[in-house]
Amino acid sequence: MSAEQSREYYEKLHRESVKVLSTVFPSIALDVCAAILVWLFGRLVFVPIAKGLFFYGYPLPQIINFIILVALAIIVLRVLVDVRRGIDAAAAYISWRVGSPYKVTPEEVEHYRTALRGIFYIIAVSLTFLLFVDYLSAIHPALSGVVLLIIVIWAIYQIWRVVQAVSAEIRRYTSEWAKRTLGSSGS
Repeated sequence: MSAEQSREYYEKLHRESVKVLSTVFPSIALDVCAAILVWLFGRLVFVPIAKGLFFYGYPLPQIINFIILVALAIIVLRVLVDVRRGIDAAAAYISWRVGSPYKVTPEEVEHYRTALRGIFYIIAVSLTFLLFVDYLSAIHPALSGVVLLIIVIWAIYQIWRVVQAVSAEIRRYTSEWAKRTLGSSGS
């Protein structure tokens, strides 16, 4: 990559990441507030009011739990889409900030994005599970256990991907360092 192409690449990276970050954070904040309000009203108002009530023979608290669960799922999916865009933009911005003086390649940027995505996804999914766990347990106690097992397996896979992405960069940097160090000591 020539110096001009590198400069253009980093300018584009910076421009796009700032644009995405400025639009995605307000959207995430509003959706998170909506999810928290739905959770609070469901947990503290609607479910307690419905205790002991039935709707055509079905316990109303379980029906309300299911409705709230679906509403939260829709909101959380919107948040996760925005979080993914935000993570990609944050990784690009960090790569621009750190990498432009050192001419970080697009491949390196992708490794950083993979690592950041994996870490943030694990955090986001874990927090999301905490949001859902009470509602899942209220529908059926085993449901939250099954979901947690799936999350743990998925999180281990994500951790493996993060390590692979970071290790590729560590191998490259240590290889370059060894060549410079061992090459200059032989002179």
